Amino acid sequence: MATTPETFDFVIIGGGTAGLVLATRISEHQSLGRVLVLEAGDDQTDDMRVNLPPMWTTLIPTASNWALETVPQAGLFNRKGSLASGRLLGGSSGLNGLSFAPPSKSVVDAWVGLGNPGWEWERFFQSFSKSFSLPNSGKGPLKLSFPDDDEEWKWPSTWRETLRTLGYPVDVDIYGLAGEHCGATLVADSINPFTKQRSYVANDYYGQAKTRANLTVKTGAEVQKILFDEAKDNDGNYRATGVLYNDKDGQTHTVTATKELIITAGTPHSPRLLEVSGIGNKSLLQSRGMTNVIVDNPSVGENLQNHVLCSQSYELAPTQEKGFDTMDSLARQDPAAMGAAMEAYTQRQNGPFSRSGANATALLPLPGMQNGHLEPVLDTLLSQTGSASTDDVKQSFARRHESFVRSLLDSPAGPSGHYLTFAGFAVVTDDGSMAPSPPGDAKYFTIMVSLAHPLSRGSIHVSSDSVKSPPTVNPNYLSNPLDLEVLARHFQFVASTLTKAEPLTSRITRKLGNTSVSADELEEMEKAKDFLTKHATGAAHYVGTCSMMPRELGGVVDPKLRVYGCANLRVCDASIVPIIPSSNIQATVYGVAEHGAEIIIADYL
Repeated sequence: MATTPETFDFVIIGGGTAGLVLATRISEHQSLGRVLVLEAGDDQTDDMRVNLPPMWTTLIPTASNWALETVPQAGLFNRKGSLASGRLLGGSSGLNGLSFAPPSKSVVDAWVGLGNPGWEWERFFQSFSKSFSLPNSGKGPLKLSFPDDDEEWKWPSTWRETLRTLGYPVDVDIYGLAGEHCGATLVADSINPFTKQRSYVANDYYGQAKTRANLTVKTGAEVQKILFDEAKDNDGNYRATGVLYNDKDGQTHTVTATKELIITAGTPHSPRLLEVSGIGNKSLLQSRGMTNVIVDNPSVGENLQNHVLCSQSYELAPTQEKGFDTMDSLARQDPAAMGAAMEAYTQRQNGPFSRSGANATALLPLPGMQNGHLEPVLDTLLSQTGSASTDDVKQSFARRHESFVRSLLDSPAGPSGHYLTFAGFAVVTDDGSMAPSPPGDAKYFTIMVSLAHPLSRGSIHVSSDSVKSPPTVNPNYLSNPLDLEVLARHFQFVASTLTKAEPLTSRITRKLGNTSVSADELEEMEKAKDFLTKHATGAAHYVGTCSMMPRELGGVVDPKLRVYGCANLRVCDASIVPIIPSSNIQATVYGVAEHGAEIIIADYL
């Protein structure tokens, strides 16, 4: 039974990372009117599984995760994967591994190069910097912290010195205006340095704004469809007027927006909402039972990009001095280890529960490039690129995308591999959860490698005319031959070079956990490729399904985030990112939302 329609000035669809940033910033201006946020999940700001840093993995198998399943992936031995994303107030900022790694200047400049004026690095960085505070700088709502690097926790310094041994830059400042990201980096956690709890958009943005009279947030509210005027306006666009949504009890409601509807449902869900509302590939939508297609744009739901990652978990050498403990005892639920960790956390605000454990990272060029040895091979690798599509729009974007990736592969300072370390056994399974530690009392050090800028692109589309039906998700992992080649070279480099350099090599053995394959075998290129196809998985870093670029390149929104063919309708979340950043996308989404808020507010003030 429908209820009496409500009216707001701005209606934001999705109370995740981007949605709550926008709601907070727009509602700062009382003159802009009333703001409504509709979020399908629940408010879990008091949930210890969200707030206690290492507990986030326990939310993966719960209703707090949308957990969309992919179709079988030919590039991954026909295995299916899972797209984890937060179904709670705060979205994936409440369901991620806490790493806050900004995008690089080069990738933001690449967005601009596609035809997105107003997103130049300096302007984007200024907006992005408003989102966070580091321990000694910044005034943003999000509170970041670094782990202690002292006698109690020596893994970050061990990683840094190992990269120094190999001749790579160390102590790279990824939070500065320079935007250079090649070398060893220490990534901040989105953990409040004072409370040692997760700092995320629901508590540190919305938490400051929730008492405002002009801001309303409704949880358990799942939007079913966007409503439009029946006829086009004078500019030939369809004007969005409101939405239909269901509450927790299944009751249907209508909300009208007098100024703007802003979709912030995330990469998996924003294109689905457009499609069920009649915006997308006309032939595809009609095949799904939708006859009222108002904007025929085949690019909706396309250009899905994600990082492919795979781990090598090295068993530690038998004798370890203080400062080289791991998370393995905690993962095995050892009572003594759990008690000691909780005491350290509650009494002294330190120890393993006070950090993500994944702070020591690196962004590295194609192995060998720093010595200039791979130029002949590069031509062979790059000759394998090229979109198999005969679609002119896809080909046009593919050429520009490949040009950007080529510029990185051809430079000794162009990162093509992302390396993330973890003190403990850490293997991501196909369903997005963490594999259990091997039985026994062995301890591990994990190096997880991902492809920084994949050329493989996929899609997310509705499977029916209802958002309640799971979408068809096809990331096309490793479908471009260059992706497997580059990822395998980085994966091989871990086994052949990185883990043989001091001081790391003195801390580990050559035995890998939970596999019969040894590190020595992974030094062989074909063995590395075979291991990747059988064990690699997709990360939770997906972007691109409502890409911001000219329509003739495959765009869904323009540089002001307006949906092509529509009026009063924008998209502002990870789905608008046309080329994926090199590592975790949490920081990128905060930056996109802050910059998007400035664009939207400027249109009304």
